[in-house]
Amino acid sequence: IAESRDEGRMQDPYASADAASQSSVEFGKLGPAFGSAWTTPAPGAAPLQQPDFLFEETADAMYRRSWGDRLTYHIGVGYLVGLVAGGSWGLYEGLKSSTGERQRIRINAVLNATGKHGPGLGNSVGCLGMMFSTFETLAFNFRGEDDMLNVMGAGALAGGIFKSQAGLRTAGTAALGMSAVMTALTVVMNATR
Repeated sequence: IAESRDEGRMQDPYASADAASQSSVEFGKLGPAFGSAWTTPAPGAAPLQQPDFLFEETADAMYRRSWGDRLTYHIGVGYLVGLVAGGSWGLYEGLKSSTGERQRIRINAVLNATGKHGPGLGNSVGCLGMMFSTFETLAFNFRGEDDMLNVMGAGALAGGIFKSQAGLRTAGTAALGMSAVMTALTVVMNATR
């Protein structure tokens, strides 16, 4: 009676009676799921000389990420870079201003200065990233070309608008600076692809 009661408790309901005979896996057929290193070419066939792509749309050389993807990337990277740079500046300023003080006072000075400069600079650089991404996408949609002129113009517009309340000279300097920085970053990013 005990055997008949426990008989159905620990069985796999999806297993077939001949599952043990079907347990061999052909890893050559799983190759595309694990990349080309796992693919076994057919006997006598030349190996494929093409890169692997996770998504088919990225295989196209003219592929461009959507505006939302680019906007999220530029804002996120900008905020992170600004937060780290501002936090480092705050760390330096806090240590410098509390030289010779007790440890508690030094820690408090560092935390205050880091909290003062980090988020502020992060927000500013994130806003620059948002404006740059928007203007660069608008230039691409208007001109129909994806080239460095879009990057230079978007950088100049973003920098100029960001510092527009500080006067014409400051806005012009910020426009040239932002254009140069974004152009240089784009050149470096394209060279490392």
